[in-house]
Amino acid sequence: MDKTPVSILHEIMAKNLVTPNYELIHDGGGTHINTFTYRVTCEGLTATGIGRSKKDAKHEAAKAMLEAIAAHRGYLQLPASPAQSSVRTPLPPTIPEVKRTPPDEPFINAVGALQDLCIENNLQEPKYKQINEVGPPHAKIFSIQCTVTTFKETGIARTKKQAKQEAAKKMLDKINELTNGLHVGTNKELDERKDYSQIAKARYPALSRLPASRKINLGVKISEYHLQFKNLFDTEMQKELTEKLTSIIPRNENYISEEFVEDLLNKLQDVLAIIGLDITTSVFPSVTEKIVVTMRIDTSPSIVEFAVGATKADAEMHTIIKLIKNLILLLK
Repeated sequence: MDKTPVSILHEIMAKNLVTPNYELIHDGGGTHINTFTYRVTCEGLTATGIGRSKKDAKHEAAKAMLEAIAAHRGYLQLPASPAQSSVRTPLPPTIPEVKRTPPDEPFINAVGALQDLCIENNLQEPKYKQINEVGPPHAKIFSIQCTVTTFKETGIARTKKQAKQEAAKKMLDKINELTNGLHVGTNKELDERKDYSQIAKARYPALSRLPASRKINLGVKISEYHLQFKNLFDTEMQKELTEKLTSIIPRNENYISEEFVEDLLNKLQDVLAIIGLDITTSVFPSVTEKIVVTMRIDTSPSIVEFAVGATKADAEMHTIIKLIKNLILLLK
């Protein structure tokens, strides 16, 4: 059986015919966070120990005395005892101070305000994590950490909900403090921003029906991609997009000119602009002296089509038609 500091100290002192004298100098205090303090004296040395029980405190005092004897006699420091105590109740942690909200201060939903701020500015969604919980069951203190990108703030309160609100409020204050010092811009820049604002307001009726995120989640299975793409839009938007795409399909694919193909591409880009998407075109020569054209729509994963033609206009037109039919198929 492993020896405790009390038994080790007793054996050492017994060789010198000395008995350690233990004295209880603090008896709990009568609260829910009772602590006891023992003082031990032997060979003219004194040491104290604190614990949540008398037994723990006595063992801590004996351990401190063993270290004092080793230092007094010039011994190497004794290794930690393999058996500190049969009952090892930890000392109460430091209780953090809880900030009290003045009764006349109006309640502000900081969690909701922070969520809206992140959405409006295309920031990462706030993440909340409980990092600490201390105190007795009837008086718990919770610490919740709020993370936005690389910023972290911690809220402390007597309930998890209050701690989350406190963390969100601190994060709001930090972001507002950082943005208040940003450069506003010259009069010309402000006028340009007003113009952009007017354009945005004109497009708002169509854009407001779109979800906050227009990209497909990369984590979805390819076999479910068509469902995910379709579910981005409500029934009315699906119908509107299908009609617009169908209306721009050429009736006569044999008539090809650079002007005709350019106009067809512009019409497709106008439809895609409604849902915030764009097209990238790449042209490659082939080994048979024909032209290969690929076009990519910046969904995630991307929608890509290609065609081969005797001329660039021929390959471009057939690639555009493939993209249009592909989009219509995804929306059905």
